[in-house]
Amino acid sequence: MSAQTKQRLMWGAGAIIFALYFLIPDERGFSDFMVTGLVLGLGILAVWLKVGRKEIAPLETAAVTRQTVQKTFAKTETLIDHLEEMVGEAAESWKPQLTEVKTGLERETLQLTVMGNSGVGKSTVLDLLKGQFNCGFSESSQLLTEAVPPANALETLGTFKQLPQPLSTADVVLFVTQGDLTQSEFQCLQALDAYQKQMLVLFNKQDQYLPAQRTVLQEKIKQQLQGEESVVDVVAIASQPNPIKVRRYQEDGSYHEILEAPEPDIKALTQRLNQIIAEDTEQLILQQTYQQTLSLQSEIQVQLNQTRHELAQPIIERYQWITGATAFANPVPTLDLLAAAAISGKMVMDLGSLYRLKFSVNQAQAIASTMASAMLKLGLVEISTQALSALLKGHAFTFVAGGLLQGVSAAHLTHVAGLSLTEHFQELNALELVSPESNWQPEKLKKTMERVFVAQQQLEGLKDFSQKAIGRFRRQGGLLESAT
Repeated sequence: MSAQTKQRLMWGAGAIIFALYFLIPDERGFSDFMVTGLVLGLGILAVWLKVGRKEIAPLETAAVTRQTVQKTFAKTETLIDHLEEMVGEAAESWKPQLTEVKTGLERETLQLTVMGNSGVGKSTVLDLLKGQFNCGFSESSQLLTEAVPPANALETLGTFKQLPQPLSTADVVLFVTQGDLTQSEFQCLQALDAYQKQMLVLFNKQDQYLPAQRTVLQEKIKQQLQGEESVVDVVAIASQPNPIKVRRYQEDGSYHEILEAPEPDIKALTQRLNQIIAEDTEQLILQQTYQQTLSLQSEIQVQLNQTRHELAQPIIERYQWITGATAFANPVPTLDLLAAAAISGKMVMDLGSLYRLKFSVNQAQAIASTMASAMLKLGLVEISTQALSALLKGHAFTFVAGGLLQGVSAAHLTHVAGLSLTEHFQELNALELVSPESNWQPEKLKKTMERVFVAQQQLEGLKDFSQKAIGRFRRQGGLLESAT
């Protein structure tokens, strides 16, 4: 609990007791009430502190080992191999990038980036440090303005967003501010924290404040940044102190006043950096290499997912038109049979193979059966049929024994099922489950299918799909022009 929260609780409790003093005039009654109320209040407070306190998820603090990084390299190489199997030489461009990241693991010097808003003294700090430390230095004036990434951003492929240069290659970020943090500065520091960047917050221009004010501001910055599980370094410096008036006396007792620029005061910063360089260089380089590799993995995974999605489209279309044509020629009497016809185990196996999932015939049929059952329970078959019926009634072609409606409905349901499978298989790949073919998570698949169905029910999309379906069936024959 923060000091501010504790203070509010104390003031609140005091106000209540003070008010009750006047509501209970009998002195003995008030004493009895105080004892009972104090016990009850402490009990409630204890429960609230234990249960009601908002927990802050701690960052991953486990040290990254060389073995961990090597495993990440191997996984990245595997992703490149998978992509190469699908697109051939187009995947070759990733190999030099991985080689560059691997080379960075062997370096011995840290990369430091000085960042902050304009006018806070970044360039001056940078110039002062360059002559004192054997490190790579860079400067960034652009604060991170995007939302804070998810807590598991570094662990989930496809969700890791690479930081902009030069932050993406920085081992340590020196964040310069000149007083109370602004909202944009605070959000930027939150984002850096979520990406597990080593940070030093530099409270610059401290010479512009009185000693008591400096202490208050430095503590306030710490309180703004300090969570329940982490401590942020806040270092007070004066990179370019304002000139001060100096009185110089002559031998005859006269004097004259001049403005003299004091020496920069960055002693606390140099001490902290020396400590980091001596104690943390190896770990920071490992952590940075690990993050860069995850970022590269994320980019490769995005291309791999896009490629698989593109390759899945003709497979889905082939099955949707086969299913639609069959239902058009041989209408079924009930919705459950229509749902069953819309999803075949063979489609499950063909789409699964794109994601390196080798389903047996029985496993594929179980997935198809589960999806058909879910379609009925969620009302997707009925909703789809009703929506398409309204569109087809106004068409220039007549129904042939209800076959047109069933044909388009079956094709549309197969389309939804195929898109749902590709999304779900992509999620299974990201989870890296042991034997994913046996752990395909039916409940998640149902939710995915419901979400995809809603997205595919847009009116314009249904109209376009209906037109394509009618064109396919018309070429097969069987539709008669309406007399009207």
